[in-house]
Amino acid sequence: MSDDNDPAESHLEGGLFAYGGNFVILWASLFIVLCTLFVALRFFSLRIGRRPAGLEDWLILPAWIIEVGLCANGICSVIYGGVGRHEAYILKYEPHALISWAQTLFVTELFYGIVFPIEKTVILLLYLRLFRIHHWFRLTTYVLITYIWLWGVSEVIVAIAQCRPIAYQWDKTIDGRCIDQLSYYRWVSVPNVIHDVVMLVLPLPIVWNLQIGLRQKLALSGVFLIGSLGCIASFVRLSIFFKLNALTDNTWASIQLQSWTLAETGVILISACLPALWPLVLRATAQLGTFRKGFSKGASGHDGLGSNRSERNEDWRGSRHGFMTTTSEFIPLQDVDDRTTTIHTGQSSTNSHSEADHGMRINVTTEVSWTINHEAEAPNENKTL
Repeated sequence: MSDDNDPAESHLEGGLFAYGGNFVILWASLFIVLCTLFVALRFFSLRIGRRPAGLEDWLILPAWIIEVGLCANGICSVIYGGVGRHEAYILKYEPHALISWAQTLFVTELFYGIVFPIEKTVILLLYLRLFRIHHWFRLTTYVLITYIWLWGVSEVIVAIAQCRPIAYQWDKTIDGRCIDQLSYYRWVSVPNVIHDVVMLVLPLPIVWNLQIGLRQKLALSGVFLIGSLGCIASFVRLSIFFKLNALTDNTWASIQLQSWTLAETGVILISACLPALWPLVLRATAQLGTFRKGFSKGASGHDGLGSNRSERNEDWRGSRHGFMTTTSEFIPLQDVDDRTTTIHTGQSSTNSHSEADHGMRINVTTEVSWTINHEAEAPNENKTL
């Protein structure tokens, strides 16, 4: 009776019988579905864009497998490890669950150190494929790839060696010792956050030095900023680890810690897929534009030369959608990088060649060339008429 009225239990958030495990299960299930969906859309977009799969496309598959395993491990931590219950409840009613909790925590640490380098490498390989002539940029990207893999290897080594023997991490009945695990949990993510910030700002100087309009620069910057959305989740996860003590009421604290670990890795995987979905977005917007044009034409009922010319101009404007043309090919930003100088060196002499060679390519130079051609063709039309 006295145990049920333990004063220490009265200070527990929500009381002794509070339960929050469903939140972790919901979070894990959500990211299993979302990550699977976006990886599938990535390869579907490759097919639409008729672009051969690159190394970054194949690397997304092991990242997805590990992410799904990480989410499944989070669900197991709730079902078998007592995550979502107060530690006082576990000690009183399910003491065996603490062993399972420590084991699932060990798996989380291992998967965390493996999946992050793969996900970040996918994004950085995209950078390498898009920018070819800026040697400093490519060198910095290779340094970042090396850095994140060294971090991942060190994280896995520390996760394995933090307790000697390894089993002492979940079985305190045997002789053993561990490092300062709380400091390890808090500081292991700091280098990762630094890496996120560098990845966020790395391509922006090149984009803003391109000879393109402000709208195109903003749209192009948005493509790269999308790939760094995981930086927000990394900051939140890091702040929570410093706010909460992972080793005090550990099964209850794991509600937030486990959830934000899944969110961080899941958001970065999704972010790595988003830039590759552009061909899919182009097709969807093109179909939507066709539907709207047909609806508008049916409502107005106008025909003739004027309406045909207006319709042609509408198609051209609609095809640009931001800074890109209607094409199913992935954004070849290396063309922007390589051909920006054509704006300064004989633009008028290369208009027809650019239009013939790059009419089905997504690049900023094409839009500028089309604008000039469109203006240049106007006098010819007047002469004909």
